[in-house]
Amino acid sequence: MSWQDSPPEGLSRVRPGSPLEVWAATPTPFDPRRELDLTVVPTQARHLVESGVGGVFVAGTTGEFPALSVDEREALVAAWVAARPTGLVVAAQVGDTDLRTAQRLARHAELLGVDMIAAVAPFYGQPGLAATVSWLAELGQAAPGTPLCYYHIPAMTGSALRASDVVALASERVPTLLAVKFTDGDLVEFDRTRSAGAGVRVFLGRDELLPAALAFGADAVIGSHYNALAPLAHATARAWAARDHDAAFALHQPFRDVAAAAEAHGGVGLIKELLNALGPDTGPCRPPWGPVDDAGRAAIATLLPSLRQALAAEGNVSAPYRIAR
Repeated sequence: MSWQDSPPEGLSRVRPGSPLEVWAATPTPFDPRRELDLTVVPTQARHLVESGVGGVFVAGTTGEFPALSVDEREALVAAWVAARPTGLVVAAQVGDTDLRTAQRLARHAELLGVDMIAAVAPFYGQPGLAATVSWLAELGQAAPGTPLCYYHIPAMTGSALRASDVVALASERVPTLLAVKFTDGDLVEFDRTRSAGAGVRVFLGRDELLPAALAFGADAVIGSHYNALAPLAHATARAWAARDHDAAFALHQPFRDVAAAAEAHGGVGLIKELLNALGPDTGPCRPPWGPVDDAGRAAIATLLPSLRQALAAEGNVSAPYRIAR
């Protein structure tokens, strides 16, 4: 029986009133000096549950994991496990270029009781397919009682491997592999990956492609935009399920606007500053993604009125979809 048929205990598939499972890739909270500020995590958790998010992806790209020490990553995951409200599941991203560090983080996350661990594969030196899968297998052995998610994000890692090839081989060698976070724009490859391994659930990680991915059968997402725009994602999915594709595309417009601004003005840093403006505030980015320059701040100021208007129209995630005006 696959995860899609029967999720591991504690892992919910969808929120009531929506055909889409939405997880947020959470920003890491820092104080004005860019020191870790874990007092913000309970506020983040409450906000996400109230906005229709079912899971969190902690210490990923949005969480600036390359800029965190190992101790900080462990403390961050512990704070999320301690703060999680009923109905919110936690995935800890433990990937690292050093397998021993990734294994340490995986063991720590399992001891804390996370619902899933996730990992980018080694991202320096371009290991081949067999070496990557062997690395994932050794990582999985460090947390044998916890589902493993392969984090595929070639724009950041530089990997030329196809996610479908990794999943096909890892499905035979990594018994804990149950998910993929597919953060790439190749939706044909997304479709291949969804069928590459029996019982492996594939989460779309490119928020700006949601309507197109829904056409490919996507039913689960993990991304940074959902920290603020989860109600619009649910509305988009409901419109798509009702075959009102024009409405789905209109409801999704804010995601494309945010993605375009991020591409033009600093990526992760702009996203975090925008999320701060919409609340809750998780502080500045650490270098190299922060601080945001004047042009980025101007782009945020331009976006905010339309985003707030769209969110106000979709405040109830269980209501019938409405077109954002």
